[in-house]
Amino acid sequence: MITSQIILQRLSNAVNGSEKELYTDGELQEFAEFYLDKWDDNTSKDVIAEAFVDYWWNSSHPCRRCSECGSLMCEGYCVSMGVAYYCCDQCLYKHFTPSEWQQECEDDDQSYYTEWR
Repeated sequence: MITSQIILQRLSNAVNGSEKELYTDGELQEFAEFYLDKWDDNTSKDVIAEAFVDYWWNSSHPCRRCSECGSLMCEGYCVSMGVAYYCCDQCLYKHFTPSEWQQECEDDDQSYYTEWR
């Protein structure tokens, strides 16, 4: 049987511990308890991480997940209205050169740097 502790361990593994920088212990526990009866021992860490982003999406406390490193973020790069998200220059530049990113932003007004909070 899956427990809140297992859910939070899998989340932490999937997002490199970044959840602790953005959310309180109470908020993390709220998330884990919400899904406790919906998941089992076979639920993957990536399913848990994506559900975490969805859980907070329309709240006053939203986050996104970096498409490169998997870390959670409350600010970063959004590519083409959410096709991809990058938390930092290092992750972004694995997919774009600085000039390619500049061109992307000029060509697509849905590619930009932003804060979600």
